[in-house]
Amino acid sequence: MTRHARIVDELGRLIVSGVFGAGQPIVPEDLGRRFSASRTVVREALRVLESKGMVAARPRVGTWTRPPEHWDAIDSDVIAWRVDGPGRARQLAELGELRRAIEPQAARMAAWHRRPDELAVLVAAYGLMEDAADVRAFREADSTFHAALLRASGNPLIARLHIPVVAALDEVPGEDVLSAHSLVLAAVLGKDADGAETASRRLLDIVTPDLGALA
Repeated sequence: MTRHARIVDELGRLIVSGVFGAGQPIVPEDLGRRFSASRTVVREALRVLESKGMVAARPRVGTWTRPPEHWDAIDSDVIAWRVDGPGRARQLAELGELRRAIEPQAARMAAWHRRPDELAVLVAAYGLMEDAADVRAFREADSTFHAALLRASGNPLIARLHIPVVAALDEVPGEDVLSAHSLVLAAVLGKDADGAETASRRLLDIVTPDLGALA
């Protein structure tokens, strides 16, 4: 990890953890001393965090942290920092709610639209899940499967949500999990929109934890 990336990561975690609370002034010179980094590197890091909605900057006013409602909720870094932070349970619950709201409809739309390129990715990803030698390989293939399913919906807005959906995945190999994925795949390939939606809901019932316990 470069120094620039390290500062972005560490500062992002400090903001999420509340060490740098909402509305707190950010002084680049102080950060430079804290991270042993040049003013240029610090300002580049702050620009990245500004693009994620975590800090704001104004000429002759300065830079300050912004509250969570302004953060880019589907940014992969923001999601990771929240999952690793004190709000882990709430973030996991939100991700689970998002999956339940989006994936079944995406599966239904995938059966309607049947985009050949994404269907090929789905089939290949499922094959890799079957052949996975360890949990890491399984999860990589699983991530590819779910991202392709959202893209196969044919809706670019839904497809954009593959970032938080993939971030929410915590599935492990097992006959029940594989069987549930196979039912989703079979329904999509078979142009069975109702079946695809139902199969997706059943899959989520298996792989997502009880949301009430996470709230």
